[in-house]
Amino acid sequence: MIEKPDTDGRRYRGWSSRLRPAWFSIWPIAWTGLNLVLRRKLFWLLLGITLINFLFLFATIYLKAQIRVENPAVMRFVDSVLESVSGTGETYRDFMAAQGTVTMLMLAFAGEVLVGNDYRCGGLTFYLSRRIGRRHYLLGKLLSIGLLVQLTTALPALVLYLEYGLLTDSAVYFRENTRILLGILGYGLVMAVPLSLVLFALAAWLQRTVPLVMGWACLFVLMPAIGAILRKVYDDRHWHLLSFWRDIRLLGSWCFGAIPDRDEPLIIGAVTVVAAVCAVAVLAAIPQVQAVKVVR
Repeated sequence: MIEKPDTDGRRYRGWSSRLRPAWFSIWPIAWTGLNLVLRRKLFWLLLGITLINFLFLFATIYLKAQIRVENPAVMRFVDSVLESVSGTGETYRDFMAAQGTVTMLMLAFAGEVLVGNDYRCGGLTFYLSRRIGRRHYLLGKLLSIGLLVQLTTALPALVLYLEYGLLTDSAVYFRENTRILLGILGYGLVMAVPLSLVLFALAAWLQRTVPLVMGWACLFVLMPAIGAILRKVYDDRHWHLLSFWRDIRLLGSWCFGAIPDRDEPLIIGAVTVVAAVCAVAVLAAIPQVQAVKVVR
């Protein structure tokens, strides 16, 4: 820093360091949004609910490892009772799906904090008055939502994967179950990207919590209910594709290579629905971001 005299005799510190590209602003925007969410007690409550399932599986894996060492004869009985905790792809798929249910509830209330308040309170104007563009703001907010999703789904699943491998024959388990690691990362990405785009679009248009929760419920509660009714009326399982969350779970099952046989014909339809919803969300979000005019 170099001190220079002002015209009034005052002194100021000139900026002599190299300015970083505007793309570096994406991470601070994302981290700031995540901190805003984690300051609310409601989100810590919901986060605690997601930890209950994680702690149960964590303790179960440890218990099975101890029994395997101390009393191998009882191991078959324990495996039959705790069949769902077997270290296979289905174990992590079901865990992430259960975590995602609470995560959707968390996102319904997080939309106003992350995006809605920026439109109502002038936060977007503040961001855009800096040396960043609208695309940087958009990507930063999407990253903050994606981090929130990964915090409750993929990250705990990775911890369980490491625990299971370290408490068993780690070299063999990690070598033979590389697909599980890729499945965890893939399922986390499949959840983070569509949910981030949809939440941003809804929050940019609705802005307040009550309308946002109602719009979120229409997508994840009303549409699946309509799909279930039409499935029974027309006896066609393709109506299940109206459930956006079910489509995401189906893509997550594909990441683990654990698609149920009866759902294999629906995989192409699920990809189409998820891609279409993401495209609509992007087209809906862009006008809202561009509508804010800033004079620098």
